[in-house]
Amino acid sequence: MLRYSRWRGWPNGSAADLRKTFGEPGFDRLEIGYGVVPSRQGRGYASEATAALTSFALSLDGVHTVHANVERANPASARVLEKAGFTRYDSTDELFSYQRTVS
Repeated sequence: MLRYSRWRGWPNGSAADLRKTFGEPGFDRLEIGYGVVPSRQGRGYASEATAALTSFALSLDGVHTVHANVERANPASARVLEKAGFTRYDSTDELFSYQRTVS
């Protein structure tokens, strides 16, 4: 069950999605995902959408962290998060975990 979900699509073919994740005390953490159609990749749209939606999320009462997981085999996606102000905080054999917190 989602407590909060917001999807935003842009005419340029990019999109970003925020989802509430459960299991954390206080439910103060959102997960973000994004995608860009191949013909529009490499133009900064994902970074822009991710930064904008993350700023929105962190402005909500009670939200303190936005996080995302990226496959190790997808360095472009990791760069999207870094450009949007995220920092890597964990990793597994398959994934890097990033987060951005209220400053």
